[in-house]
Amino acid sequence: MANPISIRRTYAGRHVLLTGASGFLGKVWLVMMLDLVPEIGRVYVILRKKALQPARERFEKIVASSPAFAPLHDRYGADLGRFLVERVELVDGDLAEPDLGLDPAVARQLERDVDLVIHCAGLVDFDPDIRDALTTNVDGTEHIANFVERSDHAALLHISTCYVSGTRNGEIPEQLIPDYAPDGHPFDTELERRDARASIERILADHEGDEKETELHKQALQQIRDRGLNPNNSMLLRNITRRLKRQSIKNAMIEEGQRRAYKRGWPNIYTYSKSMAESLLIARKDRIPRMSILRPAIVESSMSYPFPGWNQGFNTSGPLSYVLGTWFRHLPARNNNPFDVIPVDYVARAITIAGAALLEGCAAPVYQCGTSDINRLTVERACELTALAHRRHLRDRGSTPIERVLLSRWDAVASDPEHLLSTENISSVADGFAKLMRGLPKRWPTGLHRGAERWAKKADSVRDKLNTIDRMLTLYLPFIYENHFVFHSKALREHEIEEPEFVVDTTDIDWRVYWIGIHMPGLRKWCYPLFEGKTPEKYVPKIPFSLPQQPAQAPSGAGLRGEAR
Repeated sequence: MANPISIRRTYAGRHVLLTGASGFLGKVWLVMMLDLVPEIGRVYVILRKKALQPARERFEKIVASSPAFAPLHDRYGADLGRFLVERVELVDGDLAEPDLGLDPAVARQLERDVDLVIHCAGLVDFDPDIRDALTTNVDGTEHIANFVERSDHAALLHISTCYVSGTRNGEIPEQLIPDYAPDGHPFDTELERRDARASIERILADHEGDEKETELHKQALQQIRDRGLNPNNSMLLRNITRRLKRQSIKNAMIEEGQRRAYKRGWPNIYTYSKSMAESLLIARKDRIPRMSILRPAIVESSMSYPFPGWNQGFNTSGPLSYVLGTWFRHLPARNNNPFDVIPVDYVARAITIAGAALLEGCAAPVYQCGTSDINRLTVERACELTALAHRRHLRDRGSTPIERVLLSRWDAVASDPEHLLSTENISSVADGFAKLMRGLPKRWPTGLHRGAERWAKKADSVRDKLNTIDRMLTLYLPFIYENHFVFHSKALREHEIEEPEFVVDTTDIDWRVYWIGIHMPGLRKWCYPLFEGKTPEKYVPKIPFSLPQQPAQAPSGAGLRGEAR
């Protein structure tokens, strides 16, 4: 084992460029470092202008409204603004653009000053528009790599995902494979990227053709007639046609991305694009010798930092756990399949360790950060714990007697996708029931027909909800049923860390305590409202926050490169 690493000494006076600071993981890492390692030099945060809102204004709003920043508000109170401008510099940029969209003078300063780049930004939707996936996850990574190559001395830590392995089953070691594809056949990342771009152009060209325009025009007219509107309203017709065209293009782009991913063995566009980004970086290893890739597994609610249960957004296990709190309780999953969940604060610590190892010159080429190798949570265990958490909540806080008495005793189980109570089977029953109600003999009384139509509409609603659930479950089947992944996470354990608050020891996770007492309450508070079309609880700091208009004098050791450290 190499010499112990002190996180505080290693980062003292060092300057870090961070992307993805507005995301779930990026926020937690930034707050953790500013709170627990105030010795850090300067953190440059690249944020894209949003609705013409400069990076400074976006960051100010994030700090003032995100619960992730609660530890800093609690520690510094009215002095938080001054503390932040001493250590954080906001940079207007855009990873999708060459040279990161930076002002040339700012770019040169960063190239001289930055010691470590943490590339945490990425599009994490499973199946987005392939244009967005390539632009953000692949092109953005290439632009970051170009920046690091031009810099005087910067190291690069790229945040990827364990699931770049695709449909490769079994033990997944910590290794980098150039031009990797899960199907094992030769793969040329640059050729794939060019070919994907050509497919995108073909899709766009097809949507400009007369045949497609005529088809969309007919669809728009039909929608107008179905709504009982005036089909001669040219402006209305034009607007609906444009909307249908945008949606048609997006659907075609998603289908093209899925086709490419499935063909080579990735379960979705996200893992396909993240794997391509890794291959792009591996090809530059000789030009960026101080580079590591960190692959987290399924990043979930915090164990303790910034506080227990913090979560953001509605990806990963959130949708699955949500539907298991409804009448749907048969999750299509294979027994004993690992469900590799890792709390977000553990991943933030892992980023800190890998970054320190890069700064110290002792980093591994790749780090995986998961739990399946030494503290395995299985899918059926997660399903059982989810049901227990829902039952406890419904007994105490169910909104109706049916929820408190009946639904609170309804177990959730892992089952085969073809189970009698699968979403597909129940949806078929609901569809058949609706048809039966609408097919009553015409000679029957009008009152019966009205009642039958009400029941038919309820059946339609059930079918639509089940179809939504079924589409969601299809996205998750590669992770919970079709494949069996065990991710080695040995490289992190090879580093001895002096500060115990930064050690990543996943054996200390008690899954029952975490899942029922921390994770599920966190989802219920921060994520489930999003699924229900509601707004999660707003965070308002005790003392109103704003950034000072003029940057304060940076503390000793936190200035630009070349100053005394």
